[in-house]
Amino acid sequence: MRTSPAAEEPNLNRADPATIVVDLNCAFASIEQQHDPGLRGWPLAIAAYATDAATVVSSSKEARDLGIKTGMRVFEAKAIFPRVAIMEPNPPRYRAVSDQLIEIMERHSPDVLRMSIDEASMNLAGTPDLARLGPEGVGRAVKRALREEVGDCVTCSVGISTSIWMGKQASNLDKRDGLERIDHTNLVSVFGQLRLTDLSGIAEASARRLQRAGIHTPLEFLRAAQPQLRAAGMHGDVADAWLKRLRGFEVSTFEAAARKSYSHSHVLARATRSQRELEELLMRLSEMVGRRLRAARRRGSVVSVGVVYRPDVARMSKQIKLPAPISTGEEIYRTALKLLAARDRRQDVGTLGVGLSGLTEVGSGQMDMFSDPSRPREERLESAMDAIRDRFGEDAVQRARLLGRARVVRDRIAFGNTGHPDE
Repeated sequence: MRTSPAAEEPNLNRADPATIVVDLNCAFASIEQQHDPGLRGWPLAIAAYATDAATVVSSSKEARDLGIKTGMRVFEAKAIFPRVAIMEPNPPRYRAVSDQLIEIMERHSPDVLRMSIDEASMNLAGTPDLARLGPEGVGRAVKRALREEVGDCVTCSVGISTSIWMGKQASNLDKRDGLERIDHTNLVSVFGQLRLTDLSGIAEASARRLQRAGIHTPLEFLRAAQPQLRAAGMHGDVADAWLKRLRGFEVSTFEAAARKSYSHSHVLARATRSQRELEELLMRLSEMVGRRLRAARRRGSVVSVGVVYRPDVARMSKQIKLPAPISTGEEIYRTALKLLAARDRRQDVGTLGVGLSGLTEVGSGQMDMFSDPSRPREERLESAMDAIRDRFGEDAVQRARLLGRARVVRDRIAFGNTGHPDE
């Protein structure tokens, strides 16, 4: 009897799939089309800001069919199709749909994980719907409820597998309202049709390191031994995690640990060299970084500031390592302000960014006995401000020096960030 390639592949997870990943298609753009019928059927790009230099963060299927993709600059999108509709994001609208998706999924399982603003997973193991409907039936039920309760414009791709990562791979196979399954019977054939960069977590730089170690395809990645992965620059625990992940086993900690920094930047509609304007922008950016850090229960010890000048697009980048990790916007701002002092005051600033790296988990490490005793109070205050902003919006609470100022930095959602306090 002839055996299938999958049967010859060792150590695959042969369990029946019970994990579902749901990914909203063209999420921000499709939600806007659902909200405004006038946008339906028209190429639409959602950009971080309404400037030609801003980055496209979502594009409708009509725009994607023309070649307008996430990551492009607005001027590049307009070069492809001058009449493309450009909109700035409306995060509260997107969070509302994200919450609706979570509520729909929780009808089928109590074990639902919000992975990002437009993606979530659920574990069906032990649920009545797994036995009654099967994973495909549950996936179709989620699609049907999303269509009926949110609208026809908002579709989703459903991936079914034995782990969240593999379920995400399955959802990526058909990004146009698809429903796909990967298990031990077809994993090898699916991997045979993919490139390394099609795998979630493998960007171009990672693919180049793997290729230098002799790993050029997902199948070669699947069949690699740990020494070969270590030759590609992976530490032992990371290599072990990938060997499990590629075989369909759940690996829960790697994705959370992969983030190395948090940052926010702003492209100014009008370049400026005004110290007051830059300080106010810097304060807003610092608070946004701090908010994301606290939502993830992390701190950081390396503060960085980046400047792009106009019109010559020269750059300045400075960073400093602090003796102890921080997480409040005020702490980030005070340090970033010192770094901003190194800018060339003769040039106009077109883009300003703030970042924090050297991350640690909250609660890891001991309190310095000589540290500022007011720090716990500051952190409690910032957490209270976070809660108010979560409920009433970003401008519900402001620093005194920002009262009455125009809102120059809008509420934004990065991919992989829901903006919710429980992220």
